[in-house]
Amino acid sequence: MTSLIIDIFENDKREVTFKIPLLVIRVAAKLIPTKAKQALASEGININEIIEAAKSGEVTGTLLEVLDHKDNERIVISVA
Repeated sequence: MTSLIIDIFENDKREVTFKIPLLVIRVAAKLIPTKAKQALASEGININEIIEAAKSGEVTGTLLEVLDHKDNERIVISVA
């Protein structure tokens, strides 16, 4: 089953992984952690556009990677 995956890393260590089946993506979009949404928004990235791309079925793999060098954090959004 295809899923939208959000991995949050701190100091190069994976701290949290969210795996959301695309079948429930509309509801799941509301469950994306605030920290992830804020990090994306601060980089000018609209999570809803990412979700639409994932739902289209035309993309796979890493869709987006956000690096916060100041706090040594990384967020990776992918479709698998």
